[in-house]
Amino acid sequence: MPGALESGAPAASRQQHVALSMLAGWMSERWFRTFRPRLDEPTAFDALIARREARIGVTLGLLWGGDPAPHAPQLESQLNADLDDDSAAYALWVPPGGELPDAEPGLSSLRLIAGRGFTGLEPAQRRELRLPVTLALAKVDDEGFYVSVTGPLAAEWTTISEGINGAYHLDARALRRVPEERAELDIVLTRIRDLASALNVEEVAPAEVHDYWLVSRLPLDEPRGATVFGAAPDFDPADGAVVRRELRRQLRRADEQREAARAAGEEVEMTAVLIGAPLAHIGEELVTASLRGMSPGAYGGTDLVALVADGSVRQVLQPRSLPWETQR
Repeated sequence: MPGALESGAPAASRQQHVALSMLAGWMSERWFRTFRPRLDEPTAFDALIARREARIGVTLGLLWGGDPAPHAPQLESQLNADLDDDSAAYALWVPPGGELPDAEPGLSSLRLIAGRGFTGLEPAQRRELRLPVTLALAKVDDEGFYVSVTGPLAAEWTTISEGINGAYHLDARALRRVPEERAELDIVLTRIRDLASALNVEEVAPAEVHDYWLVSRLPLDEPRGATVFGAAPDFDPADGAVVRRELRRQLRRADEQREAARAAGEEVEMTAVLIGAPLAHIGEELVTASLRGMSPGAYGGTDLVALVADGSVRQVLQPRSLPWETQR
């Protein structure tokens, strides 16, 4: 799809451009060479990354298909108006289930918080944002010493239950992303425990905490401005069947593009499959496990498989050799 990632392309293509820029920056840091996306060349691949005269053919897919998150274009437009004099590239990474506001004051609030988050970032630096969110805590019985939890804090139910008298239920589904730092998470859990101590049986109270979304400055200066990277709230990146199906599809597309390039006489030194995913934390990804469950024949013609999510890049399949190393 030559030209699909050019400046001014639809929002979904900006997300692809973000993933491509992340991969090029990651390759530069990892292999101590300068790689850049090359969007001005016709190619049989979705995109090219180049180092001097070396060209890498990239097959690029977004796990959810590529449609922008609802209301992302409006937020993107406002963020870019604020960044008019800034030549850097930034991304707001929307976690799974994250809903972008479509009206005021929510839209302006997120715009201001994200804008402050962009300020002062160095290339490839990430930063968490604190977004106010309300959870629901209910005391269901005087007997017992535990808190049952639904949502992203479910794995922390034993920690939340420490020192608790009675039985409680915490509905934490409104929380989309927990913080990376344990100290920040402990603040959230302590606030919930403190609230629990003041509840009577059958009483429900709001637990005012923070959701921790992420912004980052891309390692390269493209695509310039801010891009909202994320899927619709109903997309579930933890659905293993969806991940396996999409990975197989992209690997098949890579084979087709490689054959088309060969037929057209297009030479590339290396091929890559790049997957973008809307994850809260890249450690939650299922692409690696999906690839390990496949026959090697499904990816034997591909040199590199990588994943972009949560402002990070993860290598899923390592190249057997690097062409610029063997040319020494």
